[in-house]
Amino acid sequence: MSVRAAGLAEAVVASTVDLLEELCAISSASGDRAGLYAVAERLGSELACLGLVPELHAEPGIDGEAQPVLVARGPGVGERSTLLVGHLDTVLPAVPPRRCGDRLEGTGALDMKGGLAAFVGALRALRARGEEPPEDLVLVAVPDEEVGGPISVRSVRHWGGAAHTVLVLEPGLARGDGETLVTGRRGLTTWRLDGRGTAAHSGVAYWEGRSALAAAATWAGAVQRMSERGDGPVVNVGRIVGGDSEFVSDVGEEHRFIGTSERLNIVADRCLVEGEIRHLAAEDCERFLARMRDLADDLARGWGVELELAEIDRIPPMAVSAASAGLADHLVRAAAADGWRLELEPNRGGVSFPNFLPDPAAVCVVDGLGPVGDGMHTRREYLDLGSLRRRIALIAEALVYVRDRGGK
Repeated sequence: MSVRAAGLAEAVVASTVDLLEELCAISSASGDRAGLYAVAERLGSELACLGLVPELHAEPGIDGEAQPVLVARGPGVGERSTLLVGHLDTVLPAVPPRRCGDRLEGTGALDMKGGLAAFVGALRALRARGEEPPEDLVLVAVPDEEVGGPISVRSVRHWGGAAHTVLVLEPGLARGDGETLVTGRRGLTTWRLDGRGTAAHSGVAYWEGRSALAAAATWAGAVQRMSERGDGPVVNVGRIVGGDSEFVSDVGEEHRFIGTSERLNIVADRCLVEGEIRHLAAEDCERFLARMRDLADDLARGWGVELELAEIDRIPPMAVSAASAGLADHLVRAAAADGWRLELEPNRGGVSFPNFLPDPAAVCVVDGLGPVGDGMHTRREYLDLGSLRRRIALIAEALVYVRDRGGK
């Protein structure tokens, strides 16, 4: 029998809202170790009451200081597991949460303490029905997702390598009269263009100069326009720093010249352009990098400068496997039977936990299982309490689906 939002015990929903409000009241901005430990301990104590065994692991973060990773395991974890992933940190320090009609307003309510609370609610809902989650259940909650920290990447690669199913508690999106579930995410490739020209006095030797800034800016505008709508890759030029070589090489010190007339009489012989490509397929990324390099070569010849494009880092896309599609389609049907519309997102632009799996296409992955709302990363952040109820039921349904198929 499927789990329905309308059939949830009111005590389950009420206790989940209470827990979420309590978690949001704990300030746990990235780097706030005391707050992160407090959230991890509170969540771990709740999971212990529901049959999981919580452990707090101290992991070195960006600054080398220990931060908490909450790992809570079911009684039957073996070589393979049903992995749920979330994060403890928020972008902003907490302000007191408050309930406002059908909303809970608070720091991290949407991103993503709501997903963690909904998971606890799902376990409570199953217990109220006399059912158990998969015995091989593992929850991993990390402390540095909001800053793209190394603990998140290491944890997902480690625990994801032993998982047959990965359920991500990041929030879905409100869309029209429905909500979304994420089945695919774009990869992210960062790049840097280094332009070098010839400096000259712009008043007395202008034509002897070769402007790396002008050439690089021309290139930047052209590559931004390469972006393709729909499922195609997009290029974003995120930063341009240009001027004379001394300025660009030490912009942290030389930025004092910005807003003044000093050194504007130099033909700019140096320019750095940095940005990213977001792509659904590796071949799309390669295609765009080749076009960008060809354009740099053409412009370099025309402007009499050097333009060198380098790839800095690449995060692979989250591809949709057959198993992922099977679970996602089941959840769409379950939502429809429950009286609400769930829409799939195969093309979410932001990087998330599944992008760091050893091979996202080799396992069953569903992302965006958390409740919807709006205003994440701002003081306007809120969570839709109606969505919280629906997501409790949806996560419980996903756990039953995985349990009954034994990870297949």
